[in-house]
Amino acid sequence: MQFHKLTINVTLAIAATVGLQTATHAQTKYDAIAKQIGLQTAPSQSSQLEPQAATQSTPQAVLQATSPTAISAVKQEGQTFFSEPPQLTRVATSQTGAYTPSTYEFTLTVPKNAGQPLKAVTIAQATNVEAVKFDVSSSKAFVGDRLTASSEVRLASVGGEQPANPGEVTIVFDQPVQPGNTVTVALAVQRNPSWGGVYEFGITAYPDGENGLGQFLGYGRINFYGNSN
Repeated sequence: MQFHKLTINVTLAIAATVGLQTATHAQTKYDAIAKQIGLQTAPSQSSQLEPQAATQSTPQAVLQATSPTAISAVKQEGQTFFSEPPQLTRVATSQTGAYTPSTYEFTLTVPKNAGQPLKAVTIAQATNVEAVKFDVSSSKAFVGDRLTASSEVRLASVGGEQPANPGEVTIVFDQPVQPGNTVTVALAVQRNPSWGGVYEFGITAYPDGENGLGQFLGYGRINFYGNSN
C-alpha cells in the first residue's frame, strides 16, 4: 500500500513539472515575438495553460482554444496594461482540406473590466511540419463573430511574413476595441498545410498606449484533414 501511494505521488509530481515546463516555453517564445515588433509582454501570476471545451461553429470550422488561468498584468511606470486580459473565444477555418486556400478566424472578447482597450494582436503559428503563409493584404477584422456590411473594423496596419518568422502576423486596429466588445480577426492564407493534423496558433494581445504590455492569451488549434504520412 505504501509503495502504491509513493508511485501516485511521484507520477503527480512528474506531470506537474512537465506542465510547468511546457507553459514556460510558450511564455518565453512569445516574449521574444513581442520584442521583435517593439512591444512588451507582461508576466502572469500563473503560466499554466488549461484547455477549453471544443465547439464547432460551422461544418468547416474547428475550435479548440486554450487560455492561461489567473492572469493579471503588472503595472510598471510609463506602461499601459490589461487589468483583465482579452479572452480567445473562437477559432475557425473556412476550409479544413489540405492544400486549399482558406481563411482563419480568431475571435477575442475584451472584458468590461479590461482596464484598457485592445489595440493590436499578434498571431503566430507554433512550430510544426509545415508553416502556413498568411496573405496579409487580404486580412480583415469585424465586430462580433460574423462579418456583415456594417461590422467591419478598419485596420491601421498589418505586418508579418518576415523570412525568419513564417506563419506570424500582427494586426493593429485603426480604433482600439473598447472593453465589453468582441472582435474577430480574419486572416487569409494562400493554402492550408499539405500535411493534415493539428496546428496551433499562439495569440498575444496588446493594450492601447505607446508602451503597452502584451499578454499571451494561449493557443487556438485547427485540425486539417489530408496527408498524414
